[in-house]
Amino acid sequence: MVDDDAERALWAWTLPELAAVGVLLWLVADGLFGGGSFLASASRSLRLALLTFLATELAIPALVYLDIRRLADPPDSVWVHAAAMPLVNVFGVVAYLDCRKRRREG
Repeated sequence: MVDDDAERALWAWTLPELAAVGVLLWLVADGLFGGGSFLASASRSLRLALLTFLATELAIPALVYLDIRRLADPPDSVWVHAAAMPLVNVFGVVAYLDCRKRRREG
């Protein structure tokens, strides 16, 4: 469990990270499906891959957050922060699932 000050600090980093990913997702989607010109010079398949990557970057911490809220009492938000960090979130999710498995077994 993380103390209140550390949890506030984690959320102070996590929310802007997620907001930045959300803005990038919106820009890529608008450039791909709307009239936007973001990454217009990139190929359509590259923009689709980026859109999928960004959607995954938002979905993973959201699912971890919902799972923590459902299972943990009190919830430990350090896992949401670990799952929200781009490019390392896969490792954060694997660590969270391992911790969750050990908690259920113990």
